[in-house]
Amino acid sequence: MALDPMAPDPDALDLVTSGRALAPLFVLAGAPGVGKTTLAPRLIDKAVGPVVVDMDEVLEDGALLGVPIAHPEAAPNWPAYNRMWRRVLAVVRRAGHPVVLLCPIPSPEEMAERALWDEPVHWALLDCDDQLRLDRLRGRGWPRDWIDDAMTDARLGRELLGTVFRTDAADVDTVADRILAWVASHWRHILDET
Repeated sequence: MALDPMAPDPDALDLVTSGRALAPLFVLAGAPGVGKTTLAPRLIDKAVGPVVVDMDEVLEDGALLGVPIAHPEAAPNWPAYNRMWRRVLAVVRRAGHPVVLLCPIPSPEEMAERALWDEPVHWALLDCDDQLRLDRLRGRGWPRDWIDDAMTDARLGRELLGTVFRTDAADVDTVADRILAWVASHWRHILDET
């Protein structure tokens, strides 16, 4: 019987479902070109308490262990990559540290409770003007089909996520401050209940 390297390992130690309450996860989802990479360092510098992570920051040249992951043709690998992140974030969250995660737009199925991330999870969209996104992606030299996928992702994000932070309406420090105020409002609420 051939093993599927992309399938979950049923014998793996499951830290995620160990029964310990997890600190909140704040997911900032954005389509390519929205400014996640520009925003992440500001959030890291300004955050006091939450751990800020960009889902792409462990990649080297768009690859993980030499496997391309950051491009659309790598989509078959994305479920395994997401499972890896779920476990990594669970380790941080079970220690009581809230996490702010910058990531791509989820599918509607991934938005379902516990489909991708363990509760408590708070979602927000990072968004910008479509023309600005087009200009940024063209500036990266992206092929037309990748740009089309990014524009489709942006539209999907607008349909799925109600809390929105615009990255084109203010300077990056102001956007970071607004996001961290949102995080604090939810995190303090959780702390007050315990």
